[in-house]
Amino acid sequence: MTPTESEPASDSPAPYTTEVRDASIVEQWDVPSRIYRRYECGQLVEQRPFTDAENASADQAIADDARRATQVALLERAREDLAANQAYLDAVASGGVTIDDAMAQVAELTRQALGFVRLTVGGNLLDHTDGG
Repeated sequence: MTPTESEPASDSPAPYTTEVRDASIVEQWDVPSRIYRRYECGQLVEQRPFTDAENASADQAIADDARRATQVALLERAREDLAANQAYLDAVASGGVTIDDAMAQVAELTRQALGFVRLTVGGNLLDHTDGG
């Protein structure tokens, strides 16, 4: 049997349906409804709620999708932060930085460091893009 999966939207990790097919059998795990269905020769022969193991697997897949989306967001933010940091360094080199600018930069660097730690460590630290 060959698994096929409909991918969740990239901007929000949404539940999806997974199917396994061969010539005459289709097994379907519908995550939004948490219902398993089995079709033989196009006819529904079994329909039931997810088992505990299937629920756990679906929950993990949703969490993994959300973490991947957070990772993408953190990488994009890191690219933006590099440009902002270079602009700050250019301002320092030209002598155009005030004490307020320097204090604001410390706060930005702290936020950036948290994002870098989340990105580097991964796991449950990817549940949020900010300090939450």
